[in-house]
Order: sequence, then C-alpha cells, then structure tokens
Amino acid sequence: MKRKRQILIVDDLKLNRASFAAILGGKFEVLEAENGKIALEMLVKHKETIAAVILDLMMPVMDGFEFLEHYKNMREYQDIPVIVATTSDELENERKCLALGAWDFIPKTFHPDIIRFRVMNAVQKSKVRTLEFDPMTGIYNQQKFFQATREMLDEAEDEKYAFIRFDVDRFKMINSLYGPEEGGRLIHRIGQAVAETVRENGGGTYGRISGDIFCMCIPYNGKKEVGALTDKIREKVRRKNMQYYLETSAGIYIIEDPDTEINQIYDNASIAAEQCKGQHMVHKVFYSREMSDRLMREQMIINEMDAALEAEEFVVYFQPKYELEKMSPHGAEALVRWQKPDGTLIPPNEFIPVFEKNGFIVKLDYYVWEKVCRFIRKELDAGRDLAPISVNVSRVNLYNPKFLETIIDLVETYKIPAKYLHLEITESVFSEDATIIQNAVNYLHRAGFTILMDDFGSGYSSLNVLKDVNLDVLKIDMKFFSRGASEEKAKKIVEAVIRMAESLNMPVIAEGVEEKNQVEFLCGLGCDYIQGYYFAKPMPQIQYQRLLYGQ
Repeated sequence: MKRKRQILIVDDLKLNRASFAAILGGKFEVLEAENGKIALEMLVKHKETIAAVILDLMMPVMDGFEFLEHYKNMREYQDIPVIVATTSDELENERKCLALGAWDFIPKTFHPDIIRFRVMNAVQKSKVRTLEFDPMTGIYNQQKFFQATREMLDEAEDEKYAFIRFDVDRFKMINSLYGPEEGGRLIHRIGQAVAETVRENGGGTYGRISGDIFCMCIPYNGKKEVGALTDKIREKVRRKNMQYYLETSAGIYIIEDPDTEINQIYDNASIAAEQCKGQHMVHKVFYSREMSDRLMREQMIINEMDAALEAEEFVVYFQPKYELEKMSPHGAEALVRWQKPDGTLIPPNEFIPVFEKNGFIVKLDYYVWEKVCRFIRKELDAGRDLAPISVNVSRVNLYNPKFLETIIDLVETYKIPAKYLHLEITESVFSEDATIIQNAVNYLHRAGFTILMDDFGSGYSSLNVLKDVNLDVLKIDMKFFSRGASEEKAKKIVEAVIRMAESLNMPVIAEGVEEKNQVEFLCGLGCDYIQGYYFAKPMPQIQYQRLLYGQ
C-alpha cells in the first residue's frame, strides 16, 4: 500500500489543528505541532515526507513569523510549501509573510473545498520546484543555479560579482576508500557549508553542479574577502570530518561584464580551479586571461599533433656529450623539436608537458626512438665507430605495459646492439613506484641496455634510488652550480656526488654546462662527460655528423 504524504499543521489551538486534520486527513497523514519551535524540529525530522505546512501566525514560544524567518534561511527546505492560516486581513502581515517565503494564505473560516484546493495547488507547484533542487544537498541544481545567477546579474546595476567553483581533490579516491555512503555524507556537508557561508557573507546564489563540484556567485568586495570565504567553506567541512585529510580547490572568476554567458563564466572559474590541482597548499586561484590563452595554445597543439606526427614535423636533434679527458664528442642525447612547415620551431617546453598529460608522449617517444635507431643502423652500415645515443623515456611510457617489448622489438628490428641505445629516466620518476621501475630496469639490463638517471639530486629520494635500483650512469644538472652565497655549497655538493659515483663505479655526465669556470671545476674533480651549451647546442642530424666526421 502506498504511503500517504504528510501535512504538518502548526497551531497552538488544538481545535484548529483538529479542524484542518478533518479536512485534509483523507489525502494526507497529519502531523501536528503547537508552536514554531516544535514545527522546525519536525520539519527537519520528516523533510522527505512532508508535503506542506499549514502555519498559524500567533503562537507562544515561537510564532509563525519567527518560523518563517528560519524557513527562509533553510534553502534545502524551500521546496516544501508553507501556507499561512489566518483570521486577519491585514495587508502588512501578508506582505511580511510573502517576503519571508510563504506560498499562500487560507482563511480560518474552514471552508473545506477552498482549503483542499489551495493546499493541493501548492503541493503540485512544489513538485515542479523540487526538480530545481539537488536531492543530495537540498541546494540548487546546475540548471536552476545558472538560471538564478543569470537573473541576479541581470538585475544588478553597479554591483560587481565573483563566481567561485569549489571541489574536492581526489574525491573518487575518498569514495573508493570509505564507500559511497561516506562520499554522499561529504557531499551533503559541503552543500551545507556552502549554503551557510554564502548566507553569512550577505547572500548570493549557490548550487551543486555535479559530483563534488559546487558553485557560488556572490557580491565582490575584494580578493581578500572572496578568498577568505573559500577558506571558511573548507574549514567548515573539515571540522565535521575527522576520518581523513581533506584538500579542496577553488577557482575564482571576477565578473567584469555581467552580460557574459553563465557557461563562459563557469568555464573561466573551472580553468582557475584546475591550476590548484597537484599543488600542495594551493587551495584557491583567481582567473587570469593568460590561463585561457595558455589553454588555447595547448588545444591548438592537441589539434595539430596527429597530423604533425604523420607529416614528420617532429625533428630529432642531437646534443653532443663531450668526454673531458679527450675534450672530444662522445655520443649524444637525442632531443625532439617541432618544426612547422613555415620553418618556425615550437619549443619542447610548450608541447612536451601537453603530450605527457594527454598520453600522446607514448607515440612521440616511439617516433624519436625509431628515428634514432635508423640513424644508428645507418652509421653502423657505413662502418663508423659510433658512440652511444641516449633517448628519453617518459614516465607515461614506464607505466605502459607494452613499453619493454616495444623498445626491445625496435633494436631487434633494426639489428642494433642494445649498447648503442642508452635510456634516460628522470630521477623524479623513481619516487613514484619503486617496484615497477626497479623491475623495468632489471628487465632492460638483461636485454643489454644502459640506464642513465637524469636530473640526479632534483628529488628527495636520490640516495634511496641508488641503493635500491641498479643504475649505470648519473647525470647531474649544473643548476647546482648556482651563483651567489650558495655557490661554495653547490661546489661541495657536486664534488660529493662525483666522488660517490666513483666509489660506485658509475660514470657521471654533467649537463647544462655553459661557462669555462664550470668546465675547469669539473675537470679538476675528474668528471667523465660534459653536455651543455659551452661545447655545443642541440643540432640537426646533419650538423651532428659534420661535428663527428668533418663532412
């Protein structure tokens, strides 16, 4: 049997409650409260089943006006219609009740048809309004929030607004570790914190967009005040959460033109919020035009990458490594440049990070490896005594299950001894999953490859990596060799690294060498190889061959 919806009758006179119950009891299960305080408690307890509230105005403890004041601030309950029952025709009372959110009025003449009609009419309207609210939090859903924000901006004259996008970092992980019920509770707590904070700040619009994403649009009183509001929300949620550490991100867009489309405003706030991701202790970022420009550049790169690879616009450059003892070239590092058809070069720092994020780096790595293998094969076929060429292996490829067989298949296809193709892995990669990396290094060693650790010392686990992973060559960046008060310390660090590498029988390559005094210093320490602008910049293949053979 289908359960009846409930109607809450709030009146201090039992006779009045009984009269309304007699009229409405056929369609609703009746709840009764003798004052506004009890009614609020019942409203919270039976929120899911109360279809409407019949409210008297004159009551002890808490009267109807005070009840409506609380009701107005409880946005999550405003889809429940409140109908005021009164014997008074005072227009001021009606105006005050409507301002506080009352839906309709019924006279205490107890005319059954009129009462039933007005109550049912309000209930039907509430069903339509329910579609405007998010069921998990009770605040506006995306559609209604965007609509309400548009109306607020249209009505604003000289007032300036800030739009905030707020979400939880790694919410899926929280949902997975603690279960969907806890995830739901967290979403509900955020919704409450957002509603409370916006009301305390003086009002505005707010809603849940989807998942763990919430948005607010509030009057703008300065960056400091808006930033403080996002901090308050985060702290409110944290105080109610003791199970796990919570990190949040907030993107803030200051609305300069109120006629801007809401979708565009939301997108700008989202771009700003994205800047927080992966940055410890960065919880809020204000949007700037440069962010959109950078995103557009990234999108242009993404749009062109497949065609560029097909057209072989990516060109392999070689940066020679010099053997210090002989002061002559000994191998090189293969680097990639993007050369457009008009001859312009896109710097690697523009496209490599984009490709690492979207996974295209796997294809580009393979492209470079194959170009290098072809070059090595060509040199061997010409009978030349070739020194090893090193190629970079991105972190994305190390987690690619096909990586190991791919690189081995390449050298077998081109019949190249693995000793000619060295593999460079950045030091920071080793701190992510030591077991996976160690297994990969061991496998590559068995296949005959030489493994270089690039950027040694740039992370916090370099010595642990040396202890746990069997590496062959260390590359240190001469950024250690900084000028100023710390230069002497830097020299001692570089010296210590070279001495340590000697004791481990590991050659050292110093890269980023640009000045004569650096070369002299490294020579004095017995460094094995140098790579840097002092000797040679990255160069096309033909130029590299001329350097080696004087062609």
